[in-house]
Amino acid sequence: MGSWIEQHATLLQIGVSIATLMVWIFYAQLLFQNYRRARRPKIVINQMLGHSQKARFLISNMSQEAIHIDKVIVCVGNDEDKFCQQVTDADPEQDLAFDENRTSPRSALSAHLNEVTVQGPLESGKCIELGALQNLIRRIRNKTDDKDRCGQAIDEGECRIEIIVIAVYSSEKGVIGAGRVFACDADGNLHPEEVQTTQYAGFFARKRMARLHEQYV
Repeated sequence: MGSWIEQHATLLQIGVSIATLMVWIFYAQLLFQNYRRARRPKIVINQMLGHSQKARFLISNMSQEAIHIDKVIVCVGNDEDKFCQQVTDADPEQDLAFDENRTSPRSALSAHLNEVTVQGPLESGKCIELGALQNLIRRIRNKTDDKDRCGQAIDEGECRIEIIVIAVYSSEKGVIGAGRVFACDADGNLHPEEVQTTQYAGFFARKRMARLHEQYV
């Protein structure tokens, strides 16, 4: 046995070196994946408070660092007739805030900043409410030039509501994004089409978010 080891010592050393290298590569890959997972932004868009048009939407930051929400865009309609509007800020003509006594309405422009816009930094593990579906649809309908087509696309049922969040993450260059599509059935009930929120953090996805961001500047 000893003589066999001496005869094949070189091959054994090469084999041990290769095995050691493979182990190091395995652990390096695990460390790199953990690092990427920790650095990867994750924005979650959820539906809450039922499935009717009174349902509300919640934007959560599940990244390890804070994000800065820049734009929120809502698209309503089907593939043939889709109408999109930016809903980052409250509508000063429609959205009213109330004073502490809840007795007199006041303009949204005089409310606190977090009551009139979702734009701004959002800490890790925090969330912010976007608003009720019926209010978002009303805003899109009011601001669309072709109100007849927009109203028809919304009222005919089985339409799709897509919410897109464009944000800046940490020291990453450019913008990132996230989106989720909710389908409205013939009975007017709203359900998400996918289980999870789609993250737009890849190279081409960021390019698309950048073009969308420029469109709604």
